[in-house]
Amino acid sequence: MGRFRIFFVSDLHGSDICFRKFLNSASVYEPDLLIYGGDILGKTLVPLFPEEGGYRWYPTGTSPHHVAAAELPSVEKQVADQGRYTLVTSPEEWRRLRGAPEEMEGIFNRLARERVRRWLGLVRERLTPKGIPVVMNVGNDDTDDILDLLRAEGPENLLVPEGSIVRAGPYEVFGCGYANMTPWHCPRDLEERELEQVLDRTRGQIGNPRRTIVDVHAPPSDTGLDLAPELDADLKPRTVAGQLVEHHVGSPSVRALLESVHPVVGLHGHIHESKAIDAVAGVPVFNPGSAYFSGHLQGLLIDLEDDRVLSHLFVLG
Repeated sequence: MGRFRIFFVSDLHGSDICFRKFLNSASVYEPDLLIYGGDILGKTLVPLFPEEGGYRWYPTGTSPHHVAAAELPSVEKQVADQGRYTLVTSPEEWRRLRGAPEEMEGIFNRLARERVRRWLGLVRERLTPKGIPVVMNVGNDDTDDILDLLRAEGPENLLVPEGSIVRAGPYEVFGCGYANMTPWHCPRDLEERELEQVLDRTRGQIGNPRRTIVDVHAPPSDTGLDLAPELDADLKPRTVAGQLVEHHVGSPSVRALLESVHPVVGLHGHIHESKAIDAVAGVPVFNPGSAYFSGHLQGLLIDLEDDRVLSHLFVLG
């Protein structure tokens, strides 16, 4: 078996430009497989208020910015590239929606699903004719209905490994988008014991561990991949002498999975600021990190050969 090239990214959180760069990597790096490691959805809804001759919006959340009507597509693109969603509405309606959280959530989910559908259309248009497989995992910030959408509407070359093993070339991909509990109690956060049970249910489907790629959103605990700022009671980063205090926030269950299965490689995300390579029981593990809001794509180019990592390269584009 010869070289098998993977391009891996994670945590693009709705960034339109980052997802397009992810797909463009097929032409730039000529990978045999693309893997998206989870956290597909954006986080924020941005109102655009119509006014005479154009629109008013708040790029930073506080200071108003006025744009001509002809500039609206450019503003919407800017917001989409940052991973956010736009809603053209009146100030009065926006105030009303802020007091109606269920209705606001419904609008947010509709806009998020529309973007995911557009992304699936791009996969179908650009990669399906080339026969390039794309593994797409959900993350802890995503919802189960997005998982259902990927499975129901993705093209034939889109592989969704959540809760199962999918085959890509000579390798198996073990996928899990759940994460150990965070302070924000995200939709797919689990207590450690529950996460362990989820991983165990899929573990039994592994055929050849040394031909298995572990694609688990949460990083293994006590590695270079899981360092994040320690938070105080108000969820603000703690500092000592002006320096951020970091601690390990990864999952012991994910670490135990790697130690027991001993796959060829572990690919992880979740902690945006913890771009790193490390090893768990001799298994190389990677987190490419994420800078999605800036529009820069952080990725990992990795070559496998048989049961080993032949080479790796962190890339920024």
